[in-house]
Amino acid sequence: MTSRVAICGLLLAALAPAAVGAQSMTGDAPGGRLTLAEAVRLATGQNTQVQTAVLEVQKADAEVATARSRRLPTFQTEVSASQLLTGVDFAFPQGAFGTFPGTGPIPSTDTTVSVPRQPTAYVSSQVAQPLTQLVQIGLGVKSAQAGRAIGEERVRAARLATVNAVKRLYFAILQTESAMAANDEAITLYRELDRTLLVRVAQKVALKGDSLDVQLRLAQAELTRTTYENTAASQKEQLNQLLGRDVQTAFTVEPVTELAALEFDAASSRAAALASRPDVREARLTLERAEFDRRIAKADRLPEVSLALSYTSNFNIDLLPANMASLGVQVKWEPFDWGRRSRELAVKAHTVQQAKLGVRDAEDKTVIEVNSRLRTLAEKRALLNVAQLSQGAAKEKLRVASNQYQVQAALLPDVLKLRADVANTDDDYQQALMAFWTAKADFEQAVGEDVIP
Repeated sequence: MTSRVAICGLLLAALAPAAVGAQSMTGDAPGGRLTLAEAVRLATGQNTQVQTAVLEVQKADAEVATARSRRLPTFQTEVSASQLLTGVDFAFPQGAFGTFPGTGPIPSTDTTVSVPRQPTAYVSSQVAQPLTQLVQIGLGVKSAQAGRAIGEERVRAARLATVNAVKRLYFAILQTESAMAANDEAITLYRELDRTLLVRVAQKVALKGDSLDVQLRLAQAELTRTTYENTAASQKEQLNQLLGRDVQTAFTVEPVTELAALEFDAASSRAAALASRPDVREARLTLERAEFDRRIAKADRLPEVSLALSYTSNFNIDLLPANMASLGVQVKWEPFDWGRRSRELAVKAHTVQQAKLGVRDAEDKTVIEVNSRLRTLAEKRALLNVAQLSQGAAKEKLRVASNQYQVQAALLPDVLKLRADVANTDDDYQQALMAFWTAKADFEQAVGEDVIP
């Protein structure tokens, strides 16, 4: 009976509080300390998803510049060179150019001018300044600018998602480290208990079954440590990948301190989310762009009127002017399109309606998500308060029992049980604290806040 009481006491003592320190999860290999703020900074600057989104914005910048360049005059040059396969004859009947007093008809007789088979060339150049097209071009520029704004919102969305993922992984690593530290303490106590029981079994003052039970618990604890090590290694590799650096980079994390009491107003949080959430802003910009595209399709009905300056040159073609320049108005219009433009306009109108529905859907989802995150955050905050009160109560009971033990008013097993209770409440508090931080990170992403710790 005495051996069983000793075993129970040592097992309960194994649950003593474990410090949530920044311990390396890769053995004794040295690694730099990584704060949460530094992790967020690295991720927002080096994460591949964020960099891809930034490149999309740069592509949109080029598209906006391209759309603006369509307002400027266009330059066109056409060159045609050929070889005549047969001679070309130009026939001018008598008096083709008129009959004049004193000279008579010009030409005086039927005349034929022949161009022999020889290489010929034709060069035409034109400079045209769009006029009526400027309306359509301006709408195209605005549509491209809306596309760029959509790209910027996608960059924000990528950064917010990356920050959230970094925080969640960071807190998960802290939880794993805390569990590993407690497990290491248990392994140490199990080994000491196993050594003691082996001696007592040899002295025949303890049962062999008790020794085997401790060895089983020791093996289970060592297996659990291996699981924690693998989990921590995977978490650190994933965090390194989010930070955009070598996944094998060794580092240690720092514990996160508790936050002061936070109060969030549901109405203001929903309003902030509807104003700043990237997906809501993207939906609104998509609607704006769809409106511009519809107006562009409508403006396509207008004739294209341009101010054109033309210059042509002919080579080896007799009777045609060698050089000719002209300035005038150029009009292009397709009066009959067999209903093509009307159908295109209908498609754009349907796209606008889809974009309006998309805005409503994004806003509804945002309100639902913010409300859900607020409820979760309130629950985690309440859980943290409960864990803190439980921790304080357990420590006070242990203090009283320790004082009673010193005056022999309490038994050692009772003191060890209270120590186990304190260890449990400490672990519950750490888990609640990390759960609160995770819920807060999720809430910040739901609101769309660009928060850097």
